[in-house]
Amino acid sequence: MRHLRVLKRSFIHIILAFFALIIGYPFVWMVSMSFKSEREFYTNPWGLPAKLALQNYVEAWRLGQIGVYFVNSVLVTLFTVLIISLLASMAAYAFARLKFPGSTFLFYSFLASLIVPPQVTVVPLYIVFRDLHLLNTRLGLILAYSAGGLAFSIFLLRAFFLSLPKEIEDAAFVDGCSRFGSFFRIILPISKPALATVVIFQGMGAWNEFFIALLLIRDAALRPIPLGLYIFFSQRVIEWTYVFAFLTIATIPVIVL
Repeated sequence: MRHLRVLKRSFIHIILAFFALIIGYPFVWMVSMSFKSEREFYTNPWGLPAKLALQNYVEAWRLGQIGVYFVNSVLVTLFTVLIISLLASMAAYAFARLKFPGSTFLFYSFLASLIVPPQVTVVPLYIVFRDLHLLNTRLGLILAYSAGGLAFSIFLLRAFFLSLPKEIEDAAFVDGCSRFGSFFRIILPISKPALATVVIFQGMGAWNEFFIALLLIRDAALRPIPLGLYIFFSQRVIEWTYVFAFLTIATIPVIVL
Protein backbone atom coordinates (compact mmCIF):
# COMPACT_ATOMS: atom_id res chain seq x y z
CA MET A 1 0.00 0.00 0.00
CA ARG A 2 2.82 2.39 0.89
CA HIS A 3 4.49 1.58 -2.43
CA LEU A 4 1.30 2.53 -4.27
CA ARG A 5 1.09 5.86 -2.42
CA VAL A 6 4.69 6.68 -3.30
CA LEU A 7 4.06 5.72 -6.92
CA LYS A 8 0.91 7.84 -7.07
CA ARG A 9 2.68 10.82 -5.51
CA SER A 10 5.59 10.48 -7.94
CA PHE A 11 3.19 10.33 -10.87
CA ILE A 12 1.42 13.49 -9.67
CA HIS A 13 4.77 15.28 -9.28
CA ILE A 14 5.78 14.29 -12.81
CA ILE A 15 2.50 15.62 -14.22
CA LEU A 16 2.85 18.88 -12.28
CA ALA A 17 6.46 19.28 -13.40
CA PHE A 18 5.39 18.71 -17.00
CA PHE A 19 2.75 21.44 -16.85
CA ALA A 20 5.15 23.77 -15.01
CA LEU A 21 7.62 23.27 -17.86
CA ILE A 22 4.95 24.03 -20.46
CA ILE A 23 3.91 27.20 -18.63
CA GLY A 24 7.36 28.38 -17.60
CA TYR A 25 9.38 27.64 -20.73
CA PRO A 26 7.95 30.49 -22.88
CA PHE A 27 8.91 33.00 -20.18
CA VAL A 28 12.42 31.54 -19.83
CA TRP A 29 12.80 31.58 -23.63
CA MET A 30 11.65 35.20 -23.80
CA VAL A 31 14.18 36.26 -21.16
CA SER A 32 16.91 34.29 -22.93
CA MET A 33 16.12 35.96 -26.25
CA SER A 34 16.21 39.40 -24.63
CA PHE A 35 19.89 38.92 -23.71
CA LYS A 36 21.07 37.80 -27.17
CA SER A 37 22.58 39.89 -29.91
CA GLU A 38 20.61 40.27 -33.13
CA ARG A 39 22.97 37.90 -34.91
CA GLU A 40 22.81 35.25 -32.21
CA PHE A 41 19.04 35.53 -32.17
CA TYR A 42 18.92 34.08 -35.70
CA THR A 43 21.86 31.68 -35.44
CA ASN A 44 21.01 30.23 -32.02
CA PRO A 45 17.29 30.79 -31.36
CA TRP A 46 16.80 27.94 -28.86
CA GLY A 47 19.99 27.91 -26.82
CA LEU A 48 21.16 30.11 -23.98
CA PRO A 49 22.94 33.37 -24.87
CA ALA A 50 26.70 33.05 -25.26
CA LYS A 51 27.13 36.61 -23.96
CA LEU A 52 24.64 38.80 -22.16
CA ALA A 53 23.68 41.72 -24.41
CA LEU A 54 22.49 44.21 -21.79
CA GLN A 55 22.41 46.87 -24.49
CA ASN A 56 19.08 45.41 -25.62
CA TYR A 57 17.44 46.68 -22.43
CA VAL A 58 19.10 50.07 -22.74
CA GLU A 59 17.88 50.50 -26.32
CA ALA A 60 14.42 49.12 -25.58
CA TRP A 61 14.09 51.54 -22.67
CA ARG A 62 15.33 54.49 -24.74
CA LEU A 63 13.62 53.81 -28.07
CA GLY A 64 10.45 52.31 -26.66
CA GLN A 65 9.92 54.98 -23.97
CA ILE A 66 9.23 52.18 -21.51
CA GLY A 67 9.75 54.47 -18.53
CA VAL A 68 6.80 56.66 -19.54
CA TYR A 69 4.57 53.70 -20.40
CA PHE A 70 5.56 51.90 -17.19
CA VAL A 71 4.54 54.84 -15.00
CA ASN A 72 1.22 55.15 -16.85
CA SER A 73 0.45 51.46 -16.42
CA VAL A 74 1.37 51.52 -12.72
CA LEU A 75 -0.85 54.54 -12.02
CA VAL A 76 -3.82 53.23 -14.00
CA THR A 77 -3.56 49.72 -12.54
CA LEU A 78 -3.10 50.94 -8.97
CA PHE A 79 -6.10 53.27 -8.96
CA THR A 80 -8.25 50.77 -10.87
CA VAL A 81 -7.57 48.09 -8.27
CA LEU A 82 -8.23 50.49 -5.38
CA ILE A 83 -11.55 51.69 -6.84
CA ILE A 84 -12.76 48.19 -7.70
CA SER A 85 -11.74 46.75 -4.33
CA LEU A 86 -13.56 49.47 -2.39
CA LEU A 87 -16.74 49.70 -4.47
CA ALA A 88 -17.08 45.98 -5.18
CA SER A 89 -16.58 44.98 -1.54
CA MET A 90 -19.21 47.46 -0.33
CA ALA A 91 -21.71 46.49 -3.04
CA ALA A 92 -21.10 42.77 -2.52
CA TYR A 93 -21.63 43.15 1.23
CA ALA A 94 -24.90 44.98 0.62
CA PHE A 95 -26.12 42.25 -1.73
CA ALA A 96 -25.08 39.53 0.73
CA ARG A 97 -26.40 40.99 3.98
CA LEU A 98 -28.94 43.73 3.27
CA LYS A 99 -32.41 43.09 1.92
CA PHE A 100 -33.82 46.08 0.06
CA PRO A 101 -36.36 46.44 -2.78
CA GLY A 102 -34.83 45.51 -6.12
CA SER A 103 -31.64 44.01 -4.66
CA THR A 104 -32.07 40.70 -6.48
CA PHE A 105 -32.85 42.40 -9.78
CA LEU A 106 -29.91 44.76 -9.40
CA PHE A 107 -27.51 41.92 -8.60
CA TYR A 108 -28.59 39.87 -11.60
CA SER A 109 -28.32 42.98 -13.76
CA PHE A 110 -24.65 43.13 -12.79
CA LEU A 111 -24.29 39.45 -13.66
CA ALA A 112 -26.02 39.97 -17.01
CA SER A 113 -23.40 42.55 -17.96
CA LEU A 114 -20.76 39.80 -17.87
CA ILE A 115 -22.24 38.16 -20.96
CA VAL A 116 -22.26 41.36 -23.02
CA PRO A 117 -19.36 41.34 -25.53
CA PRO A 118 -17.03 44.32 -24.98
CA GLN A 119 -17.27 45.22 -28.67
CA VAL A 120 -20.95 46.07 -28.19
CA THR A 121 -20.08 48.85 -25.75
CA VAL A 122 -17.33 50.47 -27.82
CA VAL A 123 -19.42 53.15 -29.55
CA PRO A 124 -21.48 54.14 -26.46
CA LEU A 125 -18.31 54.19 -24.35
CA TYR A 126 -16.52 56.45 -26.81
CA ILE A 127 -19.48 58.85 -27.08
CA VAL A 128 -19.96 59.10 -23.31
CA PHE A 129 -16.27 59.64 -22.65
CA ARG A 130 -16.07 62.21 -25.45
CA ASP A 131 -18.97 64.18 -23.99
CA LEU A 132 -17.42 64.02 -20.51
CA HIS A 133 -14.02 65.12 -21.89
CA LEU A 134 -12.38 61.93 -20.62
CA LEU A 135 -10.77 60.91 -23.90
CA ASN A 136 -6.98 60.87 -23.85
CA THR A 137 -6.78 60.96 -20.04
CA ARG A 138 -5.57 58.52 -17.41
CA LEU A 139 -8.78 59.15 -15.49
CA GLY A 140 -10.79 57.92 -18.46
CA LEU A 141 -8.82 54.67 -18.56
CA ILE A 142 -9.20 54.19 -14.80
CA LEU A 143 -12.97 54.71 -14.93
CA ALA A 144 -13.38 52.42 -17.95
CA TYR A 145 -11.33 49.62 -16.38
CA SER A 146 -13.10 50.04 -13.04
CA ALA A 147 -16.54 49.84 -14.62
CA GLY A 148 -15.52 46.77 -16.59
CA GLY A 149 -14.22 44.91 -13.54
CA LEU A 150 -16.96 45.68 -11.03
CA ALA A 151 -19.48 42.99 -12.00
CA PHE A 152 -17.12 40.03 -11.68
CA SER A 153 -15.63 41.38 -8.45
CA ILE A 154 -19.08 41.87 -6.90
CA PHE A 155 -20.06 38.34 -7.88
CA LEU A 156 -16.89 36.89 -6.36
CA LEU A 157 -16.99 38.87 -3.11
CA ARG A 158 -20.72 38.34 -2.56
CA ALA A 159 -20.22 34.58 -2.70
CA PHE A 160 -17.45 34.88 -0.11
CA PHE A 161 -19.50 37.12 2.20
CA LEU A 162 -22.43 34.68 2.06
CA SER A 163 -20.11 31.93 3.31
CA LEU A 164 -19.26 33.92 6.46
CA PRO A 165 -21.39 33.12 9.54
CA LYS A 166 -23.75 35.93 10.54
CA GLU A 167 -22.98 35.27 14.20
CA ILE A 168 -19.70 37.16 13.79
CA GLU A 169 -21.56 40.35 12.92
CA ASP A 170 -24.30 39.72 15.49
CA ALA A 171 -21.66 39.61 18.21
CA ALA A 172 -20.26 42.91 16.95
CA PHE A 173 -23.74 44.50 16.94
CA VAL A 174 -24.32 43.38 20.53
CA ASP A 175 -21.08 45.13 21.50
CA GLY A 176 -22.37 48.34 19.94
CA CYS A 177 -20.66 48.18 16.55
CA SER A 178 -22.48 49.85 13.65
CA ARG A 179 -23.06 48.28 10.24
CA PHE A 180 -20.19 50.26 8.74
CA GLY A 181 -17.98 49.48 11.71
CA SER A 182 -18.74 45.78 11.35
CA PHE A 183 -17.90 45.90 7.66
CA PHE A 184 -14.60 47.76 7.96
CA ARG A 185 -13.37 46.32 11.26
CA ILE A 186 -14.53 42.70 11.02
CA ILE A 187 -15.66 41.64 7.54
CA LEU A 188 -12.87 43.21 5.48
CA PRO A 189 -9.98 41.93 7.66
CA ILE A 190 -11.24 38.33 7.41
CA SER A 191 -11.91 38.73 3.67
CA LYS A 192 -8.27 39.16 2.69
CA PRO A 193 -8.16 35.94 0.57
CA ALA A 194 -11.15 37.05 -1.53
CA LEU A 195 -9.82 40.61 -1.81
CA ALA A 196 -6.42 39.28 -2.85
CA THR A 197 -8.12 37.29 -5.61
CA VAL A 198 -9.89 40.43 -6.82
CA VAL A 199 -6.64 42.41 -6.73
CA ILE A 200 -4.79 39.77 -8.76
CA PHE A 201 -7.52 39.35 -11.37
CA GLN A 202 -8.26 43.04 -11.83
CA GLY A 203 -4.63 44.09 -11.56
CA MET A 204 -3.56 41.71 -14.30
CA GLY A 205 -6.57 42.69 -16.39
CA ALA A 206 -5.80 46.42 -16.16
CA TRP A 207 -2.08 45.87 -16.74
CA ASN A 208 -2.60 43.78 -19.89
CA GLU A 209 -5.63 45.58 -21.37
CA PHE A 210 -5.09 46.88 -24.88
CA PHE A 211 -8.35 47.48 -26.75
CA ILE A 212 -9.87 50.18 -24.50
CA ALA A 213 -6.51 51.96 -24.32
CA LEU A 214 -6.31 51.95 -28.11
CA LEU A 215 -9.80 53.44 -28.25
CA LEU A 216 -9.34 56.18 -25.65
CA ILE A 217 -5.66 57.19 -25.73
CA ARG A 218 -3.93 59.18 -28.48
CA ASP A 219 -1.20 61.08 -26.64
CA ALA A 220 2.11 59.18 -26.61
CA ALA A 221 2.83 60.43 -23.08
CA LEU A 222 -0.32 58.70 -21.76
CA ARG A 223 0.06 55.28 -23.36
CA PRO A 224 0.14 52.23 -21.08
CA ILE A 225 2.61 49.43 -21.75
CA PRO A 226 0.43 47.22 -24.05
CA LEU A 227 -0.38 50.16 -26.32
CA GLY A 228 3.22 51.36 -26.20
CA LEU A 229 4.46 47.92 -27.22
CA TYR A 230 2.02 47.87 -30.14
CA ILE A 231 3.26 51.26 -31.37
CA PHE A 232 6.90 50.28 -30.83
CA PHE A 233 6.34 47.04 -32.73
CA SER A 234 4.48 48.64 -35.65
CA GLN A 235 6.53 51.78 -36.27
CA ARG A 236 10.01 50.26 -36.47
CA VAL A 237 11.82 47.62 -38.47
CA ILE A 238 11.44 44.62 -36.20
CA GLU A 239 14.43 44.19 -33.95
CA TRP A 240 13.34 41.13 -32.03
CA THR A 241 15.90 41.35 -29.27
CA TYR A 242 14.61 44.83 -28.36
CA VAL A 243 11.04 43.55 -28.49
CA PHE A 244 11.84 40.67 -26.13
CA ALA A 245 13.63 43.06 -23.77
CA PHE A 246 10.53 45.28 -23.83
CA LEU A 247 8.30 42.26 -23.12
CA THR A 248 10.50 41.09 -20.25
CA ILE A 249 10.33 44.47 -18.53
CA ALA A 250 6.56 44.61 -19.06
CA THR A 251 6.07 41.11 -17.65
CA ILE A 252 8.03 41.53 -14.41
CA PRO A 253 5.22 43.29 -12.44
CA VAL A 254 2.73 40.59 -13.47
CA ILE A 255 5.11 37.85 -12.32
CA VAL A 256 5.66 39.64 -9.00
CA LEU A 257 1.92 40.07 -8.54
